[in-house]
Amino acid sequence: MKANKTMNFIKLISKKRVFLLQVFANLITQLGITYGVSKSGLKNNNMWTLFAFQICIILILAFVRMPPIIKFVLFCAFSISFGIQLSVFNKTSYEDLVNFAIIGTICIFIAMAAVGTLLSFFEINLGDTFASALLYLLMILIIVQLVVIYTKKYDAHIRAISGAGLFLFSLFIIYDTNHILQRNYDGDFITASMDYYLDIINTFYNVLNLNNEI
Repeated sequence: MKANKTMNFIKLISKKRVFLLQVFANLITQLGITYGVSKSGLKNNNMWTLFAFQICIILILAFVRMPPIIKFVLFCAFSISFGIQLSVFNKTSYEDLVNFAIIGTICIFIAMAAVGTLLSFFEINLGDTFASALLYLLMILIIVQLVVIYTKKYDAHIRAISGAGLFLFSLFIIYDTNHILQRNYDGDFITASMDYYLDIINTFYNVLNLNNEI
């Protein structure tokens, strides 16, 4: 039985090796763009405009069929917008905090991706029910964030909210890894890498907020 699972897993990885290489190559490229822009000094004081721009791109990528090159360009624009948001931390006083958050995010991503891969090895498929539960929890988290921001109590609850967010996006990494290995994306590595990108960016923000004393 164990030998069969091992052989099936090897066949799965062999079948998906090119796709996985494309996913991680694009993911590294987009994260590199975000990091480079964050260090470039570009700034935008209207964060709500950037947020609206990002939501629009997510909706377009999710519901509009287009050639891969157009998807890639839109993904690059999305990555640039996050880089502009992160440029606020491009200060000497934030350097240690940002470096710690980067290392923490990488460690969490590797650990959770390993869990998602292990589930695939044991042929466990985290299906629609699990995905629906994650989306439901994400909606609750967003509502809570909006409420505490509106009531001007965000600073008092930032650690609790960030801790919950970190836990939730860790689960998203597990799910997305399992989903990427199990689902047939028909070669659409842009969508798969976007899922990972959002997980990583949100994990980074939550690690940052958990350790931000300011």
